Amino acid sequence: MLKYLLGILIIQAATVAMTLAAIRSDERELWLAVLLLAVILGMVTAFWFSSITSNATKDAVAHARDEFSKEREKLRINAERQKTRLMRKSHEEIRKETNRLHARTSFKLGAGFIGIIAAGSLMIFSQLLTLGMLTLALGGGALGGYLMRIRQEMKSKQRDIAISDDRKPVIDIQPSRQDPR
Repeated sequence: MLKYLLGILIIQAATVAMTLAAIRSDERELWLAVLLLAVILGMVTAFWFSSITSNATKDAVAHARDEFSKEREKLRINAERQKTRLMRKSHEEIRKETNRLHARTSFKLGAGFIGIIAAGSLMIFSQLLTLGMLTLALGGGALGGYLMRIRQEMKSKQRDIAISDDRKPVIDIQPSRQDPR
């Protein structure tokens, strides 16, 4: 509102000054000139007010756009943080559950091998030598296969870690040496 006060005061002062000048004279041409001058002054002032309003609107829109952009960026950053936090949490839960399952499986497998070896030993002591030896060989073979599989999984995990390590190149490229002839 204060933006328009100066323009309103200028147009009123100019109109009063022109009217006072025209009152002292009785000529119609002077009244016509004063009226025309007042209309022109009013139009210039209207264009001036329109320009002030247009600039104020553009400034308000630019400010709102900047605020919206900042808020959108904050929301995007918060969403990314929450996503990362959730991924870490779910990865940790998966890792814990996997470790629990491996522990249970290892316990059950160990108990099974102990049972097989105990059954084979019992058969050997109870005069069933061939069947006892066969049971012990079966248990030993199963245990060896299980240990071999664990070893292969460990090597696979080490290979995956080496591939995902950014400091070690997967393929080492060497420039070829050509014979200068």
